[in-house]
Amino acid sequence: MRPAAKESQQRFRLREEKLRVLQEEKDARVALMRRQQQALDEQEKAVDLEFMMKDHTIYQEPMLQLILDRKREIAARWGWHCPF
Repeated sequence: MRPAAKESQQRFRLREEKLRVLQEEKDARVALMRRQQQALDEQEKAVDLEFMMKDHTIYQEPMLQLILDRKREIAARWGWHCPF
């Protein structure tokens, strides 16, 4: 094989390797972002569940209506049953 062809083939392999490494890094970043988003979603879900579990019967209008509306929004967001 001619030196120029060998050098060209070597550059091609190096470029392929570089692209593979870049793709692996990108995939790792995407996976990390997904895990971070999942953690944030779980944290938000826990906060929402805590709010849902709080007793709302101690409140009177108009605050009671605001709380019930918020609980309905939360239930709809997470697909939870909302009895009121």
